[in-house]
Amino acid sequence: MIIFTDHARIRMTERSVSRVQVMHALQTPDRIIEEDNIRIFRKRIEDATLEVVAEIKKREVVIITLYWL
Repeated sequence: MIIFTDHARIRMTERSVSRVQVMHALQTPDRIIEEDNIRIFRKRIEDATLEVVAEIKKREVVIITLYWL
């Protein structure tokens, strides 16, 4: 199950990131940076790179924040 925090939803609106783009980054990332139970999924989309920061739990992926590089 994928859960979006309120913070992540706000950032999606502010940064014009769609749910489809987030899912694309999670499902087919170009790179994953791992730190304990935190993962940063990096995905090149058109002319920019999207980073999605998520906490990995037993049965959940909690999207913490996201941003364009």
